[in-house]
Amino acid sequence: MEVPGLSLPDLPGAARLTLPPREDTPGDVTLGGYLWRQPRPAPAALLLHGWGQDASDMATPARLLHAAGWHGVSLSLRGWRGSGGCDDYGRSGPGDLGRALAWLEAQPWVTQTAVVGLSLGGLVALLAAAQGHRAGRTVAVNPPADLRGVYAGTTSGILRRYYDAVLTPAQWVDGSPLTHAERIGGPTWVVIGPEDRICPPELGRTLAARAGARLLEVPGLAHVPDGEQWARVVGETLGPS
Repeated sequence: MEVPGLSLPDLPGAARLTLPPREDTPGDVTLGGYLWRQPRPAPAALLLHGWGQDASDMATPARLLHAAGWHGVSLSLRGWRGSGGCDDYGRSGPGDLGRALAWLEAQPWVTQTAVVGLSLGGLVALLAAAQGHRAGRTVAVNPPADLRGVYAGTTSGILRRYYDAVLTPAQWVDGSPLTHAERIGGPTWVVIGPEDRICPPELGRTLAARAGARLLEVPGLAHVPDGEQWARVVGETLGPS
């Protein structure tokens, strides 16, 4: 059940989606989002938004994927509009993503899966992959690869204050994808924006090198892609191999 006043808006062409918590798993929360579904079996991409956003903010890449023949599923991370629980900057994200992936992979209309995460969503996707919750392909766009490095290099004072307030002492290391780079595994793309001033791009380059991931640098990209930049990301990372 969504909290009154925090419901996601209706989006043209998308059906509302709700994943209820598992009754036998303490700590599970309801996850809400959207489904752009094809009329036939097809690959499905699970999209995860950035910090301060919700599932509606990933509508642009979802529509691009749908136009390319994919099912698009965009979910709000816990604590953000449309989903239950409290935001913890990814501590609970890998488990939530693992549950969502298991549900998606069990659908008869899904032939293969991918996860596309922006910023915080990319962090969750990478941490989940390192814990064994892997889709057929993982795409992390401007992920905060190393939380201490982001804290030192970001131009966002709001983000630094948020880290101070929310991150646990262990999370600074354990919640950084760079700590687990060698365990991420699977086909992985790290997409960085050379103009990103929120998550320093050099951290993404280091992560890609250590994880053996493919690196895509999008000229002119800052932290959040525009429509044209999303089209390039989708085309180059989820197009035919």
